[in-house]
Order: sequence, then C-alpha cells, then structure tokens
Amino acid sequence: MTIEIRPADVEEILPLRKAVLRPMEPVVAAEYDGYPQVQHVGAFENGEVIGCATVFPSAYDGDAATWQLRGMAVEPQRQGTGIGGQVLAAAIDLARAAGASAVWANARTTALPFYASMGFEIVSEEFGYGPAELAHKRILLPLGT
Repeated sequence: MTIEIRPADVEEILPLRKAVLRPMEPVVAAEYDGYPQVQHVGAFENGEVIGCATVFPSAYDGDAATWQLRGMAVEPQRQGTGIGGQVLAAAIDLARAAGASAVWANARTTALPFYASMGFEIVSEEFGYGPAELAHKRILLPLGT
C-alpha cells in the first residue's frame, strides 16, 4: 500500500472531514475553506482520501503570524496507523513555509494524546465547542525561527 500525502482541494477532502467530524451535518464547505491563504492536505490511497487537515492564518493571543489547524480527520479504521501524523506534519510544514510562528487548534479532548505526541502543548481549560458542544482544549505548537 502506498499512501500519498499532498496538497488537496477542499472538494477532495470535504466528504471525509464531514463524515468523521460532523456526520449529522450536510456535506458543505466550512466558512474557513474560503479564507485567504487556506491550505488543505490530504492522505490518499489508491486515489481515495483517507486523512485530511486544513491550515490558514489566524491570530492567536495577539500574534498575527500564527496559523490555525482545522478539520483534522482520518478514516476511523485507519486511526492509530500513522496517517494522521503524516497529514499533520505536512500541514505544519505548509504553515512553517508560509512564515507562521506557531500553529494552534481547538482540539477534542479525545485527541489530545495524539496532538501531544506531535509536540503540541495544552494552553487552555476544557470548553464546549461546535454544534454538539464536545469537550475541547486549545493547543499550541510554537514553530520557532
């Protein structure tokens, strides 16, 4: 099996992102998909998307050079196989190449061990987020210079 990690169009990743993160909602683009400089990454196997993430400039704590991670998803049966780490690393690389000082996200608490393994730090208390008010914490990965 050969997995290809590459930049993707929103149309390629949207069905997976919605199926994994918001299965009860219609498959439509999110507001952030239209933001300037938005970049999507996909993991593809035999032409089928099996993982995705989106990054874009979004100020955090007064730092206009930070980028936000959204829409991180991996097919449930493929979670824990390293695909998410590859997709996240590629998304971080895109932000770094664009000059980002850090990448931040609102992470589901169930995914915190994954993000910690990728170097992210928890920087907030738990809060409800999204239509279902699922438990989240804000995470941050400083990229250095």
